[in-house]
Amino acid sequence: MEDSELWDLFRAGNQLAYTQLVNKHYKPLFNYGRRFCQDREFLMDCIQEVFYELWNRKEKISSTPSVKWYLFKAVRLRIFRDQAKWTKNEEITDEYNFLVEFNIESKIINDLEINDLSVKVKNILNALPPRQQEIMYLRFYEGLTLNQISEIMGITNQSLRNLLQKSYKSFRAEWISLLVFLPYLKFI
Repeated sequence: MEDSELWDLFRAGNQLAYTQLVNKHYKPLFNYGRRFCQDREFLMDCIQEVFYELWNRKEKISSTPSVKWYLFKAVRLRIFRDQAKWTKNEEITDEYNFLVEFNIESKIINDLEINDLSVKVKNILNALPPRQQEIMYLRFYEGLTLNQISEIMGITNQSLRNLLQKSYKSFRAEWISLLVFLPYLKFI
């Protein structure tokens, strides 16, 4: 069943649809939350509170074009709102750490088995500033649209596009020579 169908059934009070939404989205939400805070218990509490509030407000919640977007935004807002409860007393500002280990093989390079290439891509992506890493993660790992990402991160579409362009520019600057040489790698 599609997310939108599950969402509508959940809003109508269907407990099975609600359970399926929780089961489907819990792990991606947890993985996303880990980029901000390493306190597992706190993150589980945040996600549980989001789903608890959803169930209690199900009659008042409207439909959404993307359930995934809605849940990512809700969890991100909960994490930032409740940051004072973090056991590590980490503070998040615009300079927060967005911790991500890019899994190059499955998301960016897919079928290329060139170890040096994988390492170089991983290093370039991990060298990006935290906000750019977050954008790349949401765009290419979670498949969210630019509008959804700007909503989740609470920035304008133009700011998002500027950050994304900076990410691309950083990436391209490192790879200009490789792009010229890459077509010839198949013949070596």
